[in-house]
Amino acid sequence: MSINSTDSKKLFKSVNSFVFILSLDMNVIDCNNAVSDVLLFHHDHLIGKNILSLFSLENRDKAQQILSEMIEGSTAICTLPLVSAQGISIPVETKIHQGKWNNEDAHILVSKNLYETPVLDESFQVIFDNNQLLMAISEIDSGVLIDVNRRFLDRLAYKKSELLGKSLWQFNLFYDDLEPNDFIEKMNALASISNEYIVMRTKEGKPFHALFSMTPIKMHAHYYVLTSAIDISLLKASEEKLKKSLYQQTLLADISQNFLTVDNLSEKVNHTLSLLGKHTEVSRVYIFQDNSAGTETSNTYEWCNEGISPQMQELQDIPYEIIPSWKEILEKNGKLLSNNIKELPDDILSVLEPQAIQSILVFPLFVQNHFFGFIGFDECIKEKIWEKEEIDLLRTISGIISNSFERQIFQKQLRESEIRQKLAIENTEAGLWDWDVQSGEVYFNDIWWQMLGYARSEIEPNISTWEKLVHPDDMASVMKDLNLHIEGKIDYYENTHRLLTKSGDWKWVSDKGKIIEYDDENKPKRAIGTHIDIDGQKRIEEELRSLNSTKDKFFSIIAHDLRGPIGSMMQISEMVSDQNGLEKETLHMFLDSQKELSKSTFQLLENLLNWARSNLEQIKHSPQVINIKDIIEESILSIKYIAKQKGIHIVFNPSEAFVAYADPDMVKLILRNLLSNALKFTHKEGLIRIELATTVDYIEIKIIDTGQGISEANIERIMSESEFYSTPGTADEKGTGLGLKLCKNFIKQNKGELQLASELNVGTTISFTLPVVKT
Repeated sequence: MSINSTDSKKLFKSVNSFVFILSLDMNVIDCNNAVSDVLLFHHDHLIGKNILSLFSLENRDKAQQILSEMIEGSTAICTLPLVSAQGISIPVETKIHQGKWNNEDAHILVSKNLYETPVLDESFQVIFDNNQLLMAISEIDSGVLIDVNRRFLDRLAYKKSELLGKSLWQFNLFYDDLEPNDFIEKMNALASISNEYIVMRTKEGKPFHALFSMTPIKMHAHYYVLTSAIDISLLKASEEKLKKSLYQQTLLADISQNFLTVDNLSEKVNHTLSLLGKHTEVSRVYIFQDNSAGTETSNTYEWCNEGISPQMQELQDIPYEIIPSWKEILEKNGKLLSNNIKELPDDILSVLEPQAIQSILVFPLFVQNHFFGFIGFDECIKEKIWEKEEIDLLRTISGIISNSFERQIFQKQLRESEIRQKLAIENTEAGLWDWDVQSGEVYFNDIWWQMLGYARSEIEPNISTWEKLVHPDDMASVMKDLNLHIEGKIDYYENTHRLLTKSGDWKWVSDKGKIIEYDDENKPKRAIGTHIDIDGQKRIEEELRSLNSTKDKFFSIIAHDLRGPIGSMMQISEMVSDQNGLEKETLHMFLDSQKELSKSTFQLLENLLNWARSNLEQIKHSPQVINIKDIIEESILSIKYIAKQKGIHIVFNPSEAFVAYADPDMVKLILRNLLSNALKFTHKEGLIRIELATTVDYIEIKIIDTGQGISEANIERIMSESEFYSTPGTADEKGTGLGLKLCKNFIKQNKGELQLASELNVGTTISFTLPVVKT
């Protein structure tokens, strides 16, 4: 290659790639305009400098080795990025040619600017940019980002200009200790990483949960890394919400059991304050008790978080006259709540500010219908926002503590029989049982009878009756635990089992008790205990198990049904990007396949998103008057192209307008999914009919196809609430079963019903109803 003529030098100056004329010792003799325009180096500044100065310090030794191998002919290209005058990495593909410059031997180095060269072909670029996954393309060795899609930018709150040309690892995107070298080693070996759970962070540092994948892809004869992440924050939020609810139920049950008796009450109160402090993560939890006249109050119990100074000794005999608003607010509102104490009355503020309190929550304690004192929660480090569920939980626990103080007072005043009666009346948290072991008679309090729905006259209060109420499957476990306690092998009896209610349902209870009296022969004489209704807690446990099971199925769908289409799209893209030898007809066939894959992937992503949002109750039901005919015709248009490809005829000829009262967006999704299913399972040249009918209260929409039909066994699996099930279509189209679950959910929300009837090799009729507009 010789560049000597004036025309050749003009061409050299105007090309878009970076072109450097180098001496045989690799010093810059000349460079073209692109070097000044893009790399922002002044022409004269570069002349005489070694070309290695345009590479970053960490890449110079490697660049020197690669350039030497290129001159020898053992290496064809160098993919190390150049560094601009402003220190920005520019991804390039560099080649070296031997030639002459002004009749002297020279190296001609040409670096193609990959920012100016589309990395992706046009069809894949559209799919890449509009994909709902967070996606990025980077170099294998350096991790330098070549491109990122819109979803990546939107979710992480970056601008494209902030990312391109920089390494994926320098943005601190991952909370997990991910080692870049481990990934680079796998990528160099052309290995993939699939659906690895990680926690990522946005530009502002906000965390979110994701499934992370990396896979090598080949474009322009070079390998790059395609990185993708699926945002699963909605599922994680739902899981955390259920876990928190379950923990609160468990905490409430533990505290209730803790105050089953009021022996060692001070120890139990201190333990409870510790539990509440750790649960709420506040600075201080305390109880104040009033004097007998109700004019002064003293701090009697206190728990302090790490680093918080105790206040109990200083807060004794505080007269209410210096803070008159305090007691007035507690008695009037049932609580004192402030996320920022500066909004409180001045008399309260003057007491709280010296203690460095920023947020506060206080509940009154009432004993025998009189103001006894209060329990409070102080936050001294930051302003705390109290959630409603937590406030309700703490209010309930404050009632339990009030009840315990009240029972302690009664123990000092009444005989044993009076204590038992008072416990039965006042203990609102549990059904109390008092068992005369030797006679078999059992006393149950009012709460116990109410819990199971029986009147006292309906069943005999004895141990034999109780045994009949226990579920047969639970009896062996109950008797085992009871006998262990009777034999003295365990300190108290505890079992979880089901009891038969009056309505015929089984109710889960937590049964806990202790023998409190023995006869002269050391045989059990009397035992006392409680039945606590944990039916709600059991439902939460079942819901959490169901969520975990559904989550596993959800991840399985993602791993299988998304990886397949995306892998196919990448393979097609690789074929299309290298168009040498492809006939026009073959190219069109590839692009059509690409389009259909992207459509099916988009529909799957849309269904997955709607399913997740529906499970988290983030889709609001907004019914209104809608024209069913118009929505059906719109839905037909959306599948017309696929129907034409399969030669399927769609018949819809309504004789009149049909008006329903339903959510239009939900109805559109229902119709899109049901019509897509009909298309999928109907043979070529088949027929799909859509019929409408009305009753007094409902409109019925029927979709009838002449497809392959469904067996009775498969209908049962398809309609199951606990299983995702689908079969391949007549053209081997894949599915997940998720669309039909969404349809059932949305139809139910719109007060309709879904029906499915089918006959193998004849066809399927699927219908649903929507309420009509009442005049």
